[in-house]
Amino acid sequence: MIQRVELEISSDCNAACPGCARTQNIQLVRPKNLTLEQIHSWFPDPQGIKFKFCGVLGDPIVNPQCLEITKYLVDGGGKIQYSTNGARNSAAWWRELALLGVDVHWCIDGTSTNYIYRVNTNYNIIKRNMQAYSDSGGGGTWIYIVFDHNEHEVDEARSLAGELGFKFATRTGMRNSLHTWQAQIGKKNNREVKRITTTGAKAHSKIAVVRELDAFIQDKNKSQEQTRQIVNTIDCKYHHGNEIYIGADSTLWPCCFLYDSAFKNKESINDKYSIYPSDWNDLNTYTIQEILSTPYYQQTLRDSWDPQHSLHMPRCIRTCARAGAYQNEIIYS
Repeated sequence: MIQRVELEISSDCNAACPGCARTQNIQLVRPKNLTLEQIHSWFPDPQGIKFKFCGVLGDPIVNPQCLEITKYLVDGGGKIQYSTNGARNSAAWWRELALLGVDVHWCIDGTSTNYIYRVNTNYNIIKRNMQAYSDSGGGGTWIYIVFDHNEHEVDEARSLAGELGFKFATRTGMRNSLHTWQAQIGKKNNREVKRITTTGAKAHSKIAVVRELDAFIQDKNKSQEQTRQIVNTIDCKYHHGNEIYIGADSTLWPCCFLYDSAFKNKESINDKYSIYPSDWNDLNTYTIQEILSTPYYQQTLRDSWDPQHSLHMPRCIRTCARAGAYQNEIIYS
């Protein structure tokens, strides 16, 4: 039984974070928004389901029906968590949202420096929205990615979160630890390029584990026993967490990672999956239960963790083996 659903209710966004798949592949993006009608059809009884409004490409608060969708799911007994940059919509909008009891994860990476990674966002608007949400009884957590350029503002942000009645947590992402981003800041015709890095103690603690997994993936002489040992450590969001991912294009996936791969055709996933009809996981064609009852979800996905399988996606090992060592580290303080 599905207990958690990550909903990308919009593939549009007001920001242009340099590490985001959307920013890096903007030519592939066709902005879409899920509708209240679709959500009602897919979840006629949301009682007890935990919904995470996040996604690979967009920010949920950009969806013009975000409040209506939220109210429908909450009234139906669902629990909702937002992941958002918070730099959109009016104070009145945020006050109304607060009354719905949504758990908001405010993704804000600095105070005066937030705009460097969260390109195109305005911290004054964010602060106004946080205050409006707090004043109306809204809670949540300030999630802060620590980079070299913003580490000096962590204490200030933690203090501000406390004043608002929010929790505070720092986040470390593997991609941010393995890559350096280039952000273009400023007006259109006068762009300033800033280098964004995560080094030293700010880097992900399990980089060495992920590099070992990368070496395993590249090893053409790995034994069956080595494969068994690695595959048995996979912590799959769908198989082990009773979770599904629904993209703004209405497709259903086992996780955000494979949706991201499909968006970019990473590891030729779309070519491999062409053995299925083009609408094989489209919720405009099939119900959630019909899709989850297919051989892919019942058996093939799990079988494909083996590198010898024809539908094998190395990403399943890289992101979810060793109990998800690749995934974000979030530390509350």
